[in-house]
Amino acid sequence: MICIKAGRRQLAHCVTANRRRHMQSLIAAAATRCPVLSKASSASREALMRHAVLRRLDRGSCVFTHGDAAESGYVLMEGWIKITRTQPCGAISILTLHAPGETFGFSDSIRRLSRKATAEAATACTVLSVSARSICQTMRNDPNFGDTILGHAFQQNDSLLEQLETLKIFSGVQRLACFLIRQAKPDQERHIVRLPFNKNLVAHYLGLKPESLSRSFARLKEHGVRTVPEGIEISDLDALNALVGDIAGLDLRMTA
Repeated sequence: MICIKAGRRQLAHCVTANRRRHMQSLIAAAATRCPVLSKASSASREALMRHAVLRRLDRGSCVFTHGDAAESGYVLMEGWIKITRTQPCGAISILTLHAPGETFGFSDSIRRLSRKATAEAATACTVLSVSARSICQTMRNDPNFGDTILGHAFQQNDSLLEQLETLKIFSGVQRLACFLIRQAKPDQERHIVRLPFNKNLVAHYLGLKPESLSRSFARLKEHGVRTVPEGIEISDLDALNALVGDIAGLDLRMTA
């Protein structure tokens, strides 16, 4: 009996150690990729991570809901998050899509406001939850980190203005082309876009109806875009860049 208990304790210790190592590797990855953590000092990162919680979410799971108390900021480690607002009529607007390495929910948490939107897992994902208390305490202890948070907020505001400009000025075909350029990954002599979610979500994100998105894809065929088993193939990235022109420098994301 004593041997069994000792074995169980040893197993539990190994599991805990493995989880700790996995957490440390994720934190190291976040420190490199996250626009906030990458600019924080090592002491500030340690303070923020001391009580951080790693959450794994299935597709469709809510991180937070519009109107909730904002008690944490989040760093997206894996997967995609969509930020939405539901209108009184029941219509749902997708404000933005967050990719790995990005943060969301920080601004509400710092100001201790209720959530202005809903955050939902667009795919299976992993998020790092950092308590608002830790964020605010670190800002008080490290003025440079406070400057980093403020600069990040300004960047988010700039992105919002750029997205509004894009939605008001550019056609659906140009918006789709710009989205594909940003998601394209080199694959030998071509580029491939692998969408982790369905095209309806892309349509909502770009402010298009699903049928308009289909027509936009059809129009992009003459610019080297076609659907293949691996995803969406771009055979001539220069042609797409020529189509979007100056908007390639704009950021289509709207941050929460």
